[in-house]
Amino acid sequence: MWETIHIIQNMGEWKPKFVIWENVKNVLNSYNKKNFEKYLFEMEKLGYTNSYKILDARDFGIPQARERVFTISCLSGECFDFDKLRHTEMKPLADFLHEDVLDQYLVTQPSILNAIGKKGVKRATVIKNYAYTITERQDRCPAQVIDCGNGKYRFLTELECWRLFGYSDEDYYAAEKVNPKGNAIVNRTLYKQAGNSIVVPIFEAIFEHMIQNKNI
Repeated sequence: MWETIHIIQNMGEWKPKFVIWENVKNVLNSYNKKNFEKYLFEMEKLGYTNSYKILDARDFGIPQARERVFTISCLSGECFDFDKLRHTEMKPLADFLHEDVLDQYLVTQPSILNAIGKKGVKRATVIKNYAYTITERQDRCPAQVIDCGNGKYRFLTELECWRLFGYSDEDYYAAEKVNPKGNAIVNRTLYKQAGNSIVVPIFEAIFEHMIQNKNI
C-alpha cells in the first residue's frame, strides 16, 4: 500500500482519477487495521475520497469463495457506491472443470491424502459447489481437491485455476506460451499467477460502474 502512496506523491498534477487497492480481508482485523486506516488517511491528504467493501467472487459469477477488501479512492470528491455494482449469479463449478484430467494431477502425497476431511492447518477440503480461495500452490496443506471416485482425488489444473478467476482459455494459453513449464510436471508459474490474481468479473463490474457514472 505504501508503494501506491509513493507513486502518487511523485506524479504531481498527473494523479489518477481512481485508485483501486485490493487485499485480503484480514487488513480489517484488529492487528492490521491501524495500517489500513493510515493508508486511507494518506490518500485523503492526496485529495482522495475513500470507499471500501469486502467483495466475494461468488457474487460475480465465479464459483470460488474468495473474499477480498476492495478500496476505491476517487479524486472527484465523490464516494464509490459498491452497492450499485452489477452482481451475477454464481455459475456451476462443472462449467470450469476439465472432464478428462491427466494422472499427473492426482493426489499422491500421503500428507495430503491423510488430511482429507480434517480441520485445522493440516487439512484438505473436497471441492463441491465452489472452490475455496485459490493460492499459489495446490499441492500443500491446507489444500483443496476434487473427488474422482474410487478413493482417488486430484488437484485443480492450472487452466482450471485461471478459469476460476474469470480468465478465458485464450488468456491462459497466451500466458502459457510465454511461460512454458519445460520438463516440470506442472507449471508453477501459471499457478502462481492465478493465486496472485484478482477476479476479472469484479474488476469488470467496477469499471462498468465507473464508465456509467463519469462524475464519481
